[in-house]
Amino acid sequence: MTRRIPGWLWGGLGLGLSMLALPAMAEVSALVQLTPARVMPLAEHLRAYGTVEFAPEGGRTLSLEAESLVSQVLVANGQRVHQGEVLLRVAPSINDQLQLQQAQIGVRFALTDQQRLESLRARQLATNAEVQTAQQTLARAQATLHDLQARLKTLQAGAVRAPINGVVETVSVHQGDLIPAGQPLLRLSTGNTLRIVLGVEPEDLPRVKVGDAVQLRPVYGAQPPLSGRIRQIYWQVDPKTRLTQVVVPMAATPSLLPGAMVRAEITLGRHKTLAIPDSAVLQQGGRAYCFVDVHGKARQRWIETGWREAGWIAVSKGLQAGEQVVSLGNYELQDGMALRVAGRS
Repeated sequence: MTRRIPGWLWGGLGLGLSMLALPAMAEVSALVQLTPARVMPLAEHLRAYGTVEFAPEGGRTLSLEAESLVSQVLVANGQRVHQGEVLLRVAPSINDQLQLQQAQIGVRFALTDQQRLESLRARQLATNAEVQTAQQTLARAQATLHDLQARLKTLQAGAVRAPINGVVETVSVHQGDLIPAGQPLLRLSTGNTLRIVLGVEPEDLPRVKVGDAVQLRPVYGAQPPLSGRIRQIYWQVDPKTRLTQVVVPMAATPSLLPGAMVRAEITLGRHKTLAIPDSAVLQQGGRAYCFVDVHGKARQRWIETGWREAGWIAVSKGLQAGEQVVSLGNYELQDGMALRVAGRS
């Protein structure tokens, strides 16, 4: 007796045979380029930010030798002025005027007394010593008057003029101010020399040296970098910024205006370090990682990076020298994906 095989069983057998006939699914892979991590000398850089200032050696601070009253301010910070141009209108203070009147009166009285005593001596009614004392008193009174007149000469002219061609760096007074003798009124700069004052974290300052090279760029704009070298290091902490300061002198240039913010890369020196190509480093959640070739598979590796130079980046943790990192084709990789290496059959 012949048994019939159910139709559902035939269907299952046919499906199984057809699956056996299908080729195995191809493994997903990516075409990449590998570069070995290597130990090489790299220049260590320190990033800093700062401001452009007029160089102090290229300026002139203006003041008056007598107390003065500012009646008009004719210039502002950053304004270019020419030699002889009026910067301020000033006048003698009431105290100066009183001193001048007292000095004039003192000269008149001393002169009258000297003439009186000389007349008495001619009649033998005064001694030579008394005449000499009167002459000395007159000389002192005349010297006091001459000194006051010299100190008040600018005030009597009524104007403070620019002694040089330059740029107004700071104006320290306002209209109506009563200014003591010797107090700065304003400061002029020749505008030919600038300096960059950079803020550096106190813990980084021992690594910075006078003469270190610096690359400077304005924070805003796309101007090419400017090169300079550190000339001064201030070994104290600014109470406002909590940073120490280093100074880079610069010649005046249209791309650097006083008051502008700049960013700087200070070259601290060259050191041997483990490095990989810049292109091998990816970012995720603020952390750096790369892919390493492990037996033909991509393995994600978290790393810690440092300074960069000429397309290479220092790696301080996560890799060993000689390990093959994926330097091209890594953006589409996933951990465990098979690798097809460019140029390798």
